[in-house]
Formats: sequence, C-alpha cells, structure tokens
Amino acid sequence: MLQFVMLLLLLPNSLDAHFPKPCTTDEALNTKTCCPEWEGSPCGVRAGRGECDSYNKIQTTDYIDYRENWPFHFYDSLCRCHGNFDGFDCGLCKHGFKGHHCNITHTTERKEIHSLTEEEKTKFFNYLEYSKTNISSKYSILTSNDTSKESTLKFINASLYDVYIWMHYYAAKPLKGTGRNVAHEGPAFPFWHRMFLLFFEREVREMTSDDSFFIPYWNWTKSDHCDICNNDYFGESDATGLISPQSQFSKWKPICDKDNNSLGIICIQDLKENSILRNPGGDPTSNTLPTSSDVQKTIEVLNYDVREYNKSVKHSFRNILEGYDVPQDFRQLNSAMHNLVHNYLNGTMCDVPTAVNDPIFMVHHSFVDKILEEWMDAHPDATYPENSDTIPEGQKADDFMVPFFPLVQNKYFMDHTITFGYKYADDDY
Repeated sequence: MLQFVMLLLLLPNSLDAHFPKPCTTDEALNTKTCCPEWEGSPCGVRAGRGECDSYNKIQTTDYIDYRENWPFHFYDSLCRCHGNFDGFDCGLCKHGFKGHHCNITHTTERKEIHSLTEEEKTKFFNYLEYSKTNISSKYSILTSNDTSKESTLKFINASLYDVYIWMHYYAAKPLKGTGRNVAHEGPAFPFWHRMFLLFFEREVREMTSDDSFFIPYWNWTKSDHCDICNNDYFGESDATGLISPQSQFSKWKPICDKDNNSLGIICIQDLKENSILRNPGGDPTSNTLPTSSDVQKTIEVLNYDVREYNKSVKHSFRNILEGYDVPQDFRQLNSAMHNLVHNYLNGTMCDVPTAVNDPIFMVHHSFVDKILEEWMDAHPDATYPENSDTIPEGQKADDFMVPFFPLVQNKYFMDHTITFGYKYADDDY
C-alpha cells in the first residue's frame, strides 16, 4: 500500500484540501496566516513579487464545510501576487510565463495522444510514474475519520499524483446539506477542470525541471472503442476489470475510497489491497463513446449556461458538454459527452470524486477542455454567468476555486487557452 508519513495535529477547526507545507505549522494555523517566505521575505515582498494580504474574517463553527467561503475558514491572510508572479508564495510564474522575472512568454502545444512521438510518449508515462511514486516537497493533505473531533485530524505527506487525486476528491464531494459540489453540475465545471490540468502540468514541470511537459488529449470520437486501453498506453484489462501486469498502471493503488464520501470522513484509507479497475463498454447503458457529430452539435449550442445552472437545464453548452442533457436517439443512453466517457470505462472512472485514480482521467479532460476552447472560438462574446443565488456554492463568478492556492476566481479561466500558455494541435474530427 501507499506509504505515508503522518503528523498528528490539534487544530481549532476542521480543514482539508491540499495545503502548502509552510502553512501547516502551528504558527501559521494559530495566526490563520498563509504567507510563506520566498527568498527571505513573505510572498517575496522584498523582490516585488507579492504581498501578504488580509481578508475579511468570517465566523467558523464546529463541523463546517471547509469549501464554503474558501479558504477563509483556515486563513485570514494569504499571498497576493503581483504581475506575472504566481504560486502560494509568489515563487512561480503565472501560466504562460517563465524566467526568474516571469517576463518570458511560454506556450506549449497539447497534442492528441496518438500523435506523440515515441520520445514524447515515453516521457509522458515516465513522468506520470514519477509523480505517483515521489513525495511532494510542497504540499500536504489533511485527513480525518470524524471532522468534529480535533484528535482525528492528520496531515499526510503524499506523492504529487496523490495530491492531485485528493484535490478532485475534495472538490467533488457533496457540499454539506446538498447533493451538489463545487466542480460539477454548474457553470464552474469546465473551468475548474481547466485549472486542475494546469496545476498538474506546472507541478510536474517544477518537479522534473522540464518546462516542455504537457498533458495530451484523447480524441475519443476517433474510435468506437477505447483505443488507449492497451499496454501501449494505459493498460489493457481482463474480464474482472484488473489492469494487465504488463502495464505500469497495474501497480497503482487508488486512494480516497468512494465509500468515504460523507462529510465527516475525509479520505481515510482502509489499508486493503485495491487496484484501478476498467471494463470498457461493459455497461449496456453506456457501451459506446460520443461521436464527432455529438461534439459538433455541442459546439453549436448558443448559451454557455442557463438558469437554474444545474444538471437538469436544457440548451446549455456546459450541461450538454458535461453530459447530463442526453440526446434522445437510437442509442438510448443514460449519459452523454463527458459523463458518457466516464461511464463507458466502467470502473474507477465511474465514481466522480475518485475518478482521477485512473490516469485516463487527464487525457479525457484535456479533450473536454479542447472542446471548450472550440466552443469559445465559435462564441467569442460569451461570458461567465453573473452571480446568482441559483448558482451552487463555490461556483459563482467571484467565488474562489476550491482548493487552489493562491486564490483564483471561477470567471478568470473563461478566456482562450493561449492566455494561459497553451494551445491545442489540430485534430480533425
């Protein structure tokens, strides 16, 4: 099983997410300050990179849902970075820039996974393995089997890929008192996942000192079956859904059991042996992949999203892309587009909070992001929905994305990919 270094902490409030390690000290938690030093000064203030900024304090209670008013249940003061500087300590560059002064533009091209050169393909899978097997030097994660009791709260050191899994798990768990969450079934859906992919790309570049790394996309309209579910890519599976021993992913152990999604339990491991599961097409209600026609019809939808901003709305690009507005045709599907791909894979990918355990998740979502970009090209005047009580908590335009540091609003990513330092290679449907 995964080897974790665990530190028991007594904390005034329940919290979880990926946390910058300097912000998990007793001093940082007691003062509610997350302003780590960069080259000798908080937030790199002496270098002009940022400043430690104070935010309005909020009242906290026991058994809170940490995602509401993120991240102010935990910190009143955080780094606010200037110009092109970024990161929880302002020590990084914004997406799309590099160099010590973050004044050099940097653009990568995400290719379709079958178009990778052998060198690119080898590097991609080697870096995935490295991210899964090496402890992150920057982030810790908090777990608990009962968030109402301080004595059960534990910080855990984890690999970068496991931090990545946890982040999606946190965002996708249902909010307290509701079945909705901060990353799905609402207007933030494609933009939250855009930020999620960018986070992983940048962290891998930092970990490997290779700024050419990118997440390829999988164009699932090119085939009537999963053409990357083989040992040349993500591993073939047997009749039980287990990945072939010839694949590196047969050794990957999922974290954050899907049965641990209640508010009071935060990603507790039961120490049983488990594996990634995949049985493509095994569910008769989701035994096909979306087609190029499905994609084109989605891109033609005029409205980005519509009231009530949920999974029941019609004529919403976001909801059709996400896959809740299902075409009524001969396929008799229960889901479509993004959701259909998750369900088609019929295994680990089917459970929303923990789906990232299967690394196919990222190449799938890279293609979803490419579709979003093509829709934005076709609808240049589109804007993020204005703040409304009908938009779920955490998904309003001005809400900060959970659980990211430094703070970034949902509406920030409603711009073209080139703004964030990447573009997509052409791939005709």
